[in-house]
Amino acid sequence: MAKYLKYGYLIIISAVLPLYMERGYYQLGERKGIAFMVIGLFFALLFLLVQNRKFIQTDKLPSHLSYGLCVFLFSNILTFIYSMDKKISFLGLSGWRFGLVSILLMVFFFYVFYDGEKISGYVLAAVMITPFLEAILSIANRFSIYPFEIYGRDPAFLATIGNINWLVGYFSVFVPLGIGLCYTRDLFSRQFFLCAVYVLVTLTALMLQGSDSATLVVAASFVVLLFFSIGERQSFRKYLALVFILGLSMESACILYMNYEKSYSYTENLPLTVCNMHVGLILMAFVFFIFCISHLFEAVGFSFLEKTYRYIAGFIVALLLLTAAYYVLISFDYKMGNGRGLIYSMSIDMFGRMDPVRMLFGAGQDCYSVYAYSDLETADSLLNIFGGNILTNAHCAPLTILIERGLFGLFSYILLIALLAKEILAQKNKHARVISALILSSYLINSFVSFDLVISTPYLFLALAICLSQKEVMN
Repeated sequence: MAKYLKYGYLIIISAVLPLYMERGYYQLGERKGIAFMVIGLFFALLFLLVQNRKFIQTDKLPSHLSYGLCVFLFSNILTFIYSMDKKISFLGLSGWRFGLVSILLMVFFFYVFYDGEKISGYVLAAVMITPFLEAILSIANRFSIYPFEIYGRDPAFLATIGNINWLVGYFSVFVPLGIGLCYTRDLFSRQFFLCAVYVLVTLTALMLQGSDSATLVVAASFVVLLFFSIGERQSFRKYLALVFILGLSMESACILYMNYEKSYSYTENLPLTVCNMHVGLILMAFVFFIFCISHLFEAVGFSFLEKTYRYIAGFIVALLLLTAAYYVLISFDYKMGNGRGLIYSMSIDMFGRMDPVRMLFGAGQDCYSVYAYSDLETADSLLNIFGGNILTNAHCAPLTILIERGLFGLFSYILLIALLAKEILAQKNKHARVISALILSSYLINSFVSFDLVISTPYLFLALAICLSQKEVMN
């Protein structure tokens, strides 16, 4: 019975919740947030009734993960106790709903799914079909094609997810999941090609959706995958095949834009600019060249120099990171990242004006705006800058956590992420290790310019629970 409850929850939360709308885009975040809590509480109650005393197993999780989750939960309970608004802290802010209830449900189902049970291929297909449909719908919407009428249509909203930043957060879990599944299939097998189609469509959607943060999701996925691929020639060839798919998706986005530019419903953005420079063609040509060289080396018996290639890859990645860091430093101003530079600066000032208890435990889950508008100096600045629009978070997950949950909350969050990373590196199942590493790195990198949402963060913990508990190869 518990198995079917798990499958039911996974399919509803992954395949139904993203599609769920009541009145189109009107209060969409609120509707999805309430639905997430209702679905979660319903299934959590059923799990507890079915499992009864069998639910608690002291050895179910590795000891370090149990410790990390306990510290994380304890910090969140303390944050709630010291919160400025108990109702918002408990249920979450209207329109976001990432309060204590959502966090508890997220941890609860992490525990439920961390059982090592192999997920059925049919269930996995049911989970993956929705992000695939969301990608197709977002591409169509971006070119002003709406297969069905959606109330409150706006260029900044796509598919049934909503705001483009929410869409990128959603894809920060499901795009690397597809990349990981494709990478762990046999090269050019039937499963590989099915996954390749999924990756091609979702990457194309990322290139066209309009938010610059999509570049972070793509970069994190392919940089991390590179270091998993240098160990042997066959793995490296699969990596090259995925880079070719990336290039194809970029060129597909470029062709669509060139042919339907007048229908494109958003402004110029970094992913689209890169695509329009025909970087995709360059990538595909580069992959073809390296693929030929690899076959030549294998034909003449040239050994695969793992350490040498790893050092070369490390040098190239370090050079790219330094270049990116230098670019951010010289271009940093209040307008950076669509005003994020100003929001970050104001958030740091807000934290500096907190009393010691608030600094330690925060203002409360989802209480960023409660504290911001209670501080006269900050409120005056926000009203002058944003007018009637309420700033609800710092648009940087760690910075938002610092304000909402304090130093202890941020410490517990970092500790939990570090312990999850440790568990990933210790994972003996290579398939699960690769997939979970891609998802965690992609989500984390994007979170530095984004925020926790019920449409993205719970999927991260579900995916990690399933992957990290797998003892057998994932099919």
